Amino acid sequence: MIVKEINDIRRINLHLHTNVSDGLLSPAELVKQAKQLPLDLISITDHDTADAYKMLHGEYAPLRILPGMEISSMHQGHDVHILAYGCDFSNAALQEMTDMYLQGRKNRAIRMIELLADMGIKIKLEDVIAVAGSRELIVRPHIAQILVKKGYVATKNEAFEKYIGNFKPAFVPKPELKVDSVIKIIQDAGGFAVIAHPGKLVNPAYVHTFIEMGLDGIEVWHPDHYQAEVDAYIALAQKNGLFMTAGSDYHGDIERNNLFDMVPATDLILGSVRELYQEYKCRSAKR
Repeated sequence: MIVKEINDIRRINLHLHTNVSDGLLSPAELVKQAKQLPLDLISITDHDTADAYKMLHGEYAPLRILPGMEISSMHQGHDVHILAYGCDFSNAALQEMTDMYLQGRKNRAIRMIELLADMGIKIKLEDVIAVAGSRELIVRPHIAQILVKKGYVATKNEAFEKYIGNFKPAFVPKPELKVDSVIKIIQDAGGFAVIAHPGKLVNPAYVHTFIEMGLDGIEVWHPDHYQAEVDAYIALAQKNGLFMTAGSDYHGDIERNNLFDMVPATDLILGSVRELYQEYKCRSAKR
């Protein structure tokens, strides 16, 4: 039964964001749209939180969902995102990490608002929290949204370019664990650690270091990857026996990645995704 369920997976998108972090759609709206397309397998990968899954209720067949999140980490002073698939979200260490990130993001927002105020740009924390949602998971696009609303900038991209982008006047780094620590926490929680959009890494060679740290997979297809990069990551995954995934990094924002459809995954990538999903189903059945 599991084999039949796995083999008919063809239309996938394993990198999607909801308004629980910095996406536009609610979890229910995203799932509804995925069913209408229709997609066979998706993963909601909000930043540093799995709370979207608490908001999903009922049966979504024939759509299948691989639980996930996109976890922030740091390597040699640079931001690195790790996709965590199939974790036991009740794992204590995983919860401790996401709770730390939640508070750290709020503290960061407070400091960024203070820096903006020093430049004569007045926005309120409560306004940012209002767009961030009930859990108050604040990411920089929420601050950018308020800057647009208040008329300080015309677009969110302008907010990043002028004020809150990396190393801009109001930039404050968020607290992050090192990559090897995040990989271990994911795997100890029964999940799979997959490097997100490796083509966006500051140093492309980092991916080899992460493989040595025990990485489980590579997001080989991403809208920011050139075809030559996709081919190279496929070859690297095959050489090291790693899972291959593909996702559009959908946010629902016209200023950011806005593809919500099946990603153009080859049969080779689809085969690896099916293996990943089957392994997740086997592990989850034993919990």
